[in-house]
Amino acid sequence: MTSGIDEKGGGLAAGLRELARSPAPPMRVDIAAARAVGRRRLRRRRGAKLIGGLLACGLLTGGVAAVNGGEIETVAVASLSQGTDPLLANASFGWLPESVIGVSHTVGAHGDLVMARAAGDFGMRLNLDMYPAGDELPLEDGRSAVPAPAVNGHPAYWITEDPQDPLNRGDTYLRWQVPDGRWAELHAYYMKEADPRPVLLRIATDVTVGTRPVPLPLRVNGLPGDLDITEVHFWRPRFDDDREWELAIFYTTGNAERLTLLVTPEGNAPPSSPGASCAYATGLRVCAVIEGGMPESLAAIGGTEGVLRRITLLGTDERQWTTHVVDHT
Repeated sequence: MTSGIDEKGGGLAAGLRELARSPAPPMRVDIAAARAVGRRRLRRRRGAKLIGGLLACGLLTGGVAAVNGGEIETVAVASLSQGTDPLLANASFGWLPESVIGVSHTVGAHGDLVMARAAGDFGMRLNLDMYPAGDELPLEDGRSAVPAPAVNGHPAYWITEDPQDPLNRGDTYLRWQVPDGRWAELHAYYMKEADPRPVLLRIATDVTVGTRPVPLPLRVNGLPGDLDITEVHFWRPRFDDDREWELAIFYTTGNAERLTLLVTPEGNAPPSSPGASCAYATGLRVCAVIEGGMPESLAAIGGTEGVLRRITLLGTDERQWTTHVVDHT
């Protein structure tokens, strides 16, 4: 049951107005983030052409062998779980510059992303990526590897289109091997330092590779079992300001019906629109909307109002957030 929530009529933020028109949950348009996701998608498509029928088998066993001299396959840096926490980070930042105001995680139909960023439309963007294990450096066609100082005793390289310019005209890549044999990458742009290499090497030193649940600001208790989480976007901060965050969790049923939950701080919540139910508690707002028809299982619990009664908001203090988000009982 919802604890202390004042339920009110309302709607989802303007950013979810596209939901009904989209075959997959919409990724709100941050050009820098979209560019990073698109670049990874391109690598995956080209990698699939190179390894043909081995792709499916490789993915099922946790990755595809890197192909030096061609396009290469990446490893998911964030992933979904149908367990108690739907959002998992498979690699995480440690130390970050003071200019960083948040780290975003997204996963689902639009791709996976772990991105740290500074304030402003042209503040630093720093994407974290992973590649499969291999003795040789993963290297795409048309790119060169310029040796970099070792990261935690492991080989590292600047990846560039011009061997005379390791920083690649400000679109900078640092790729290094981690202890389990996989390769990690920092992709940085909009950096303000004349020479960002010392900063990137310092960040790389504290990157942790390993799966961990990402704490979230709510608990969801007892939603129907035919709902599966298919996408999570946790934008920190959200795209239209440098202060607040936004969490969107997308559920689907086997009949392509969709339930979307959007959680934001109440004080600076985006404008709402018709079509959803919203509730408020502990300084947060949660909205729920159903698209594609009302599933029988949700109708049985009272639709969006019934969904809200099964959500507990945990407040703005991140120390109170939880990795035990979903209770399936």
